[in-house]
Amino acid sequence: MEETRNSLFSINEDRISSLPDPLIHQILSFLDMKYVVQTSTLSRRWRYVWSAISTLNLDLYTFNDHNVVRRDVFINFVDKVLMLRDNSDIQKFHLKWESYHMYNLILRHLNTWITVSIKRNVHEISINLGCSDLTLKLPNSLFNSKSLTTLVLKFAGFDSDITLPSSMSLPRLTSLSLCSLRTKNVNFVNELISSCPVLESLIIRDFWIEHGDDLIVIIESSGLKHLEICNDGPLTQPHYNMAKIIKLATPNLRSFICIDYMLQEYYIQNLSSLVTADIKLREVEVGDVAWGEEAIDLELYAEVIEELFPKRIMKFLRALHNVRELTLSPCFLQVLSEVPNLLGSQAAKFCNLQHLKLETCLTTGCLCAITYLLKISPNIESLFLTPKEWNLADVDDWEVTLSSLHTFSHLKFIEFREVYG
Repeated sequence: MEETRNSLFSINEDRISSLPDPLIHQILSFLDMKYVVQTSTLSRRWRYVWSAISTLNLDLYTFNDHNVVRRDVFINFVDKVLMLRDNSDIQKFHLKWESYHMYNLILRHLNTWITVSIKRNVHEISINLGCSDLTLKLPNSLFNSKSLTTLVLKFAGFDSDITLPSSMSLPRLTSLSLCSLRTKNVNFVNELISSCPVLESLIIRDFWIEHGDDLIVIIESSGLKHLEICNDGPLTQPHYNMAKIIKLATPNLRSFICIDYMLQEYYIQNLSSLVTADIKLREVEVGDVAWGEEAIDLELYAEVIEELFPKRIMKFLRALHNVRELTLSPCFLQVLSEVPNLLGSQAAKFCNLQHLKLETCLTTGCLCAITYLLKISPNIESLFLTPKEWNLADVDDWEVTLSSLHTFSHLKFIEFREVYG
């Protein structure tokens, strides 16, 4: 028995090298290509294994030598990987360049790398450039790929311009993520979204459009299941804004995250399949806006905010009426608290809502807004409250108000989070 055991676990046995190539490729797919290529020095068995790896993870940070980033060496390395690998298809091409320096160097090579990947029938492309103030004209083949299923374009800052081709077709794309980009033509954005007939996940973060305050972004997709719209950057770019109006026609959407200013108006036609929603709308403050002629006139907006924002909040609530799990921001509740008359006149029912998460200020108005939400949610089971500001001195009989939450017989669980003192 002892002899058998020793023979199975011989010290000199190289069990990893004896694994089949597909399994070795799967293991190496989790590593950066720098380390994958280094395996070629292990033995004759490993000499060309790297050349058949279909997942190319390429991170500039791995070429950090004693706090000196070898950017030129990295560029040369990527060139050689694409040139010397075998003729097999590329499944994933992930590029990460987190450097504000010598970004012109990466731009001179980027389109070539993308083109090579497209020719190898790549399925996933992720471009993460940690530099700003770029002007990008990516190859047309990227937006007309027949093999691409996932596309991620992410840049630093808010001032990188991208030019999209006039004709786009991505018949297999199921996941699209656009982060920190600007464009001069809103039609390109709409056409890009409409060119993805089987899109299931869409993420738009800090995507600015020239003169966007007069334009409409249309997100119409019968297959879309996850949507994230995040515009929480400062409005400090003259001529550039997110579109004034965002239209959603996504009947099969199941997850919706929205972090945006209330300046944007949402037209939501159908969210009948929605399961979870995280809504963080906020007002524009002095520190959010640009200076000069193109700045947002806060005094002018103040004249209409009192009437405009509550109506948009109520419209949002009615659109989310089928949701099961709902998270709302403090500003959302604060606006609701300031229009108690509007709550009674435009009631909405959350018949499917089971879990409600609220970040809120504990003031009289906000507590009334919470009570309102509970009243229109007949099947709610749990309530999670995260107080962002305590102002109970302003609340008359606040203990009675809080205890009234227990009068809702359907409510089974209440939790206060991040309460200190």
